[in-house]
Amino acid sequence: MPKKAGLIAEERRLKILEALGVRRTLTVKELAEMFGVSEDTVRQDLRVLEKQGLLRRIYGGASRVKTSNVEIPVGLREITNREVKEAIGKEAAKIIEDGDSVIFDASTTALQVARNIDPTRRVTILTSSLDICVSLARQPNFNIIATGGTLHPLSFSFVGPQAENAVRNYYADKLFLGARAVLVDEGYLADVFELEAHLKKVMVASAQEVILVAESRKFQEVAFFKICELTRVNRIFTDENLDTALVRKLEDLGIRVTLVRVKSCGPS
Repeated sequence: MPKKAGLIAEERRLKILEALGVRRTLTVKELAEMFGVSEDTVRQDLRVLEKQGLLRRIYGGASRVKTSNVEIPVGLREITNREVKEAIGKEAAKIIEDGDSVIFDASTTALQVARNIDPTRRVTILTSSLDICVSLARQPNFNIIATGGTLHPLSFSFVGPQAENAVRNYYADKLFLGARAVLVDEGYLADVFELEAHLKKVMVASAQEVILVAESRKFQEVAFFKICELTRVNRIFTDENLDTALVRKLEDLGIRVTLVRVKSCGPS
């Protein structure tokens, strides 16, 4: 494998997780050669990732854990497939109209939608995402309402009864949400974090139009906590790598699917 020199620690650790997604185990030596760093640096990365529950250290290397049971920190999630999320976000934001009321969950793809709203449009935003609140705070045309609640340290999202009760007080034109897993054959969306999934259920019930924004790889994942039936989703924005057979199945359910082209940035 080619070296990926010059990566900051957080990016390198994400790449380690991605590599373990391809191979079940990797040695310290392999990772050091892959990223052009010392073996001591790799061992430090592995210790950090193991503390976060994202991998398991073994003698001389590391092995992956079941991703369906892992909540990845928001900092790592935000830089995962960043170009894909940005492209989806830019395209999905185009359907937000002047005067809309919009709910956003705390997914990193929904964050990209929020960041790409036309700033000249007057929009009311209800969100459980601390990142969205901070990102849009200086936009004078946006009325931003934070749900409040218990702040989850990995997702930077407000969860719990207070957040759910806040959402129940509103009924929005549109909801943009992500999901850890989109199970087309089973017919539902799912997440790995129970309180997050429960809040998203409340959000779905509080919006006229439900819009899923998710990378195509999420259609190959599994997760334990159900969010809602796929039939409750009105539109999906995803990248062009989604299998055409899945697109047909989704369209047969009456869901409008937009496949977004992602500009290639060349090899990393």
